[in-house]
Amino acid sequence: MTTFSKFQSTNARLRHVVVTKDNRIAGVLRVNTALRRGLEGAFASVSLGDVASEQFAIARPEDIMFNVIGRMWRKNAVMTIVVKADGIPRPDSVIGLITKEHVADSVAASITPYSAGEAFF
Repeated sequence: MTTFSKFQSTNARLRHVVVTKDNRIAGVLRVNTALRRGLEGAFASVSLGDVASEQFAIARPEDIMFNVIGRMWRKNAVMTIVVKADGIPRPDSVIGLITKEHVADSVAASITPYSAGEAFF
């Protein structure tokens, strides 16, 4: 069981966590690093598993992003865990994470700002 106290000492910059239990993916957690700095002792006995969300989706590298976003929406997922293409998703097959923030930032970056005088049909 990893507590917030142990987690803080391992990597102060980490913000997104995949929580595992008994060689399975149990949940995800977004840790606000700014908030964590001021509350070092407050969560000493709270484990990451206690506060992890089970609302996540699984994706493979070859999945189409449109389908991944749809899966996130249907599952009301806070994150998608990207795992290696073959086999049952296990902790050692995790290769990345996609968060709602990543999706929103990507969409926002692709929008061309509206210029006065332009018409949209």
